[in-house]
Amino acid sequence: MNFFLVILTILALMPLASSAAAWDVLVVQKYRAKPYADVVRGFESVATGKVSLLVLEESSGEDPLREIRRRRPDLILALGADALSKVRRIGNIPIIYCMVLNPDPLLGSEDNITGISMSITPEKQLASLRKVLPKLDKIGTAYNPDKMGSFVEKARVAGQKMGIRLVAAKVERAKDFPRALESLPQDLDAYWMLPDSTVTTPETVEAMILFSIQTRIPVFTFSDKYLRMGAFMSVELDTIDLGKQAGRVAEKIRSGTAVGDIPRAYADHATTTVNQAVAEKFGIPLNGTLVNKFPKSN
Repeated sequence: MNFFLVILTILALMPLASSAAAWDVLVVQKYRAKPYADVVRGFESVATGKVSLLVLEESSGEDPLREIRRRRPDLILALGADALSKVRRIGNIPIIYCMVLNPDPLLGSEDNITGISMSITPEKQLASLRKVLPKLDKIGTAYNPDKMGSFVEKARVAGQKMGIRLVAAKVERAKDFPRALESLPQDLDAYWMLPDSTVTTPETVEAMILFSIQTRIPVFTFSDKYLRMGAFMSVELDTIDLGKQAGRVAEKIRSGTAVGDIPRAYADHATTTVNQAVAEKFGIPLNGTLVNKFPKSN
């Protein structure tokens, strides 16, 4: 009798195991890059099922949408703005986007698309900066309204709640950036370098660092690489953790939660790093602040 109960239990569990294996996730990305690979690694550490890859630049001329429909995945993980722009026309497959700086202009009210922005919430970024600059009262930035308008407005509201005034200069073309910098007040406590391609060209970054040196206004940025050029502090996205965050969203979808009921979100975690040389040059005391230091101590 016990033997038959064991057999029945095994048979009952078999469909669950096979359904987990049958859950197919298709990762769509424009090209191969380590940050994308890190996102996928984080995703696979959390989400169940089989993960396959479609690299748009390596497709053999076939329409990617036709190939996706032929593969019929249960879920699409779109990495980057190019991938999201391509797959958003698919309306009958759940889609999670990642590694997209500013998804708002790319999306409408699609109820099969959710995801995680490449940005950290303005509140978290400003809170990280204020830990290092406790007297932070006024911060300036330059931005392209078409690319970062939504983020800047959210940052303005977040700053008001924290008692921080955001002074923002609009820039529509990279060549207008120097004039926008000159228009900012000289009594800023920090300059906020946003991940906006209009204002992060090699020329504009050079102008930004020169502005910082001349005015002694520290630059707050989104990537460690700009610390090497003279920025003061960075809050950089953790791509593996971003993948884990997407994986948790995928598990919700797999368990039956409607995609439209899962809010589109910002990334949860980032790494804060301070350039010690700039802090010393500008006379900014770190006072044991719990952040990574650049360059790292031996």
